[in-house]
Amino acid sequence: MDNILFRGIYSATFSIYDENLNVKKESVDKLVRYNLKNGIDGFYVGGNTGECTVLPNRTRKQMLETVKESAGGQGKIIAHVGAGHMDDVMDLIGHANEVGVDAIASLPPSLTAYYKPDEIIEYYRQIASIAKAPLLAYVTPVLTCDVMWFAGQIMDIENVVGIKLTIADYYLFEKIKLIKDGNINILNGPDESMLSGLVMGADGAIGTTYNLMPATACGIYSSFRKNDMVEALNYQHKLNRCIDVLLGSNIAKWKSILTVLDIDPGYTVDPARMPSESEVREVVALLEKAGCTKEMV
Repeated sequence: MDNILFRGIYSATFSIYDENLNVKKESVDKLVRYNLKNGIDGFYVGGNTGECTVLPNRTRKQMLETVKESAGGQGKIIAHVGAGHMDDVMDLIGHANEVGVDAIASLPPSLTAYYKPDEIIEYYRQIASIAKAPLLAYVTPVLTCDVMWFAGQIMDIENVVGIKLTIADYYLFEKIKLIKDGNINILNGPDESMLSGLVMGADGAIGTTYNLMPATACGIYSSFRKNDMVEALNYQHKLNRCIDVLLGSNIAKWKSILTVLDIDPGYTVDPARMPSESEVREVVALLEKAGCTKEMV
């Protein structure tokens, strides 16, 4: 069986909702269409960028339904189902099964340091067994176990096809990609080093900045595929200047940049604080100075 099911660039989609936590469908539709117009291959819905840990399941379900409807069959949909309680995880998987998605994904359980490595493996085994779509696991720095061992164990689970791999060690990254003689679907996590991941064997990437600068992100991937490393690095530099401005900001400030695209970014729940109009103008001015906003067309 070929596990390489997902190639290309996937936006870690912002969740856009109002004060009552109802999805702002017009905003989501604009964002999805903007991403598709600029070459995005699909959407990673309900992950960390989508505020998974602070939103109720009803909002997360609305987001998944809205993204799928807005995409209209263009691009693949990956539904992130990680949550703080197993009942919520199972509820989200059941919903994703009903809606129909191309893959299920999940962060490891919350308070990962509390759980033993074999318990985390069992978590993925449980959700893989009830997901109708293939499962992508998630490797992040919060894992306290041997990551190489963990990845090998994960890939022995039926219905698991790969990993969203968010690590800074690209030597280890390459070793993980060689599991099962390379028959493991690896999607690079860190936006700022997407090109590094591609060089070390990633099949594609999932990232937050791809919402805002999808053409730039896709430029990295397409240039790499054409073996034009100079152009790929040029695109990576452009993307990284956006990251320079926004790194360390809360999710509300990241979403506020959607105003550049005439997209209402909606609301963000506590404890995140919505930026003031002057703060938004300030960060947009910094993005303009860095040459980022001209990439957002």
